[in-house]
Amino acid sequence: MRYKCLTILLLFLLFPTPIDAAKPTHVVIVYSSSQVEIPPDVYKLEALVSRFSDEIKLIRDTNLQADALSEASHIFYYGASTSTLPKSTRELLNHPSVPLYAIGQNSDQLASFKGFEMTRVARVSKFLHARTDQSLSFDSTDVVTTVKPDAPSITHASVVRNDKVLPVLIQTEDNFYAGIENLLNRPSLFIADSLFDFFDVEAAPGHVGYIRLEDINPSSDPKLVKEVGTYLLDRRIPIILAVIPVYTDAANGDTLRFTDRPELIDTLRELEARGATVVAHGYTHQYRSSETGEGFEFWDVENNQPVLSQPDETPPKLKGRESFASESAYTLYLNTLLEKEATYIHSKLSNSIHELVSIGLHPLGFEAPHYTMSHSGYALTSEYFTNVFGQVQWSNSNWEVMGSTPYVSKPSLLHGMTLYPETIGYVRTDIPRPVDEMRQALEETLIVRESMIGAFYHPYIGTEYLPEVVALMESVPGFTWLDLRTSDARVRTTEVSIQAEDGMLVLEDNRSTVLNRLRLLMPQSFLEQALTALAGITLLFVIAFLTYTLFLRAQRKKRLFKERG
Repeated sequence: MRYKCLTILLLFLLFPTPIDAAKPTHVVIVYSSSQVEIPPDVYKLEALVSRFSDEIKLIRDTNLQADALSEASHIFYYGASTSTLPKSTRELLNHPSVPLYAIGQNSDQLASFKGFEMTRVARVSKFLHARTDQSLSFDSTDVVTTVKPDAPSITHASVVRNDKVLPVLIQTEDNFYAGIENLLNRPSLFIADSLFDFFDVEAAPGHVGYIRLEDINPSSDPKLVKEVGTYLLDRRIPIILAVIPVYTDAANGDTLRFTDRPELIDTLRELEARGATVVAHGYTHQYRSSETGEGFEFWDVENNQPVLSQPDETPPKLKGRESFASESAYTLYLNTLLEKEATYIHSKLSNSIHELVSIGLHPLGFEAPHYTMSHSGYALTSEYFTNVFGQVQWSNSNWEVMGSTPYVSKPSLLHGMTLYPETIGYVRTDIPRPVDEMRQALEETLIVRESMIGAFYHPYIGTEYLPEVVALMESVPGFTWLDLRTSDARVRTTEVSIQAEDGMLVLEDNRSTVLNRLRLLMPQSFLEQALTALAGITLLFVIAFLTYTLFLRAQRKKRLFKERG
């Protein structure tokens, strides 16, 4: 009997018991658009959904096939422009057992929303959010579609128009409809919040926030940086330092580096030692002849296209997809041009990380200057960083189309990097009451569950507005500060890696100490390089002259010895 029991126990251990794990969420986003490229709004929708799923497919309505929905647990339809949906697409979207979330136009062609009375309304700016019972008025206006269903429904958001409250985001059983078609404006916050209900996910309580000290570079005043940083750290706020390794003067092209400012280096090291976390804010934060902090580094603003040449070269004008007969021809053309962008970005990012490490800092994240970068640039950046701060450039052809999600997300555009969004802006000293503007943005952001309260602050302002900003953020119920060191953030080049482990910064640096030091001393501007080259040539001539003189003297001594001998 004992042997039987042991045998049964052994079999039980050898064959694992199945685990009742939660099923993965597979999401398919189908969109209608007159553009060939994926619209920026669709990228924004995908970024919002990435909070709830790692498996998301983007498919244009004309390309939808039955097998694309075979594993779908949730389906989205986004109508960016008016069009007639293909019959096969309509039939597939009328999936009987999968929740459907329709947004924007053409939704009246779907069975789930047929019979609904839909009305497009222009110049809408006032909304009512049902869950929080909060009325919000946005600065900009939008065109929305109000809806009156013919079946019992739940209203999640409404517009207020001529003293009438008209539903704009509703739920009928498991299906949702939102008449908010511009996902790049503030009303998209209502959609972001409704996703918790659509996916039936319970939100984490409270809100997490951060303050980023912006544009710290070798020209910064070390006393002000220390004053601002110390004020925050004394209040146990784990601040983020956005650091630019090289400052370039727009007037003469001269450069300034941290090695020229030892007091500033000591300040940054001290702040980091007390708990601040450094993120790489580009390498020079400028391109061509612009000044550091003012210029764009990873986007050619003059031509509104990716950086396709060195600053002193004339770039080719990038052609659009419509100029090519096939997708393969366009891809070949694009890949050839983007090779230069890749070389440029690899150099900038590795130089930035290496230079910060060389002065004793440990960058743990990235922020693109002015948040601008091509989609191919994000792919390259993901080879170095695991997280990004600020905003995302949703359009690959227009740098001005940018924004962020209200909560932490992993947009597909970032190729695995986590986005820590900036949601309430910064202290603008060009307006009378700058913190009031941040307060308004905060109140809007708080209607979204789990929303992050992200802000930045320029140290050159001093501490004047900091008490008010800190009090504003800490007034949020359940608020906690983000400490990037407690995440699994990682930064890596071919020679250097930095990892956050249990609140500690672990550095591995395989570079030569001597070469590393020489790189720091190398001149950056053309004038400095020319003068250095001239000095080097002069030194070689002096060495050659001295060597030849010593050689002649030695020959003369030999001849004298021979003559005397």
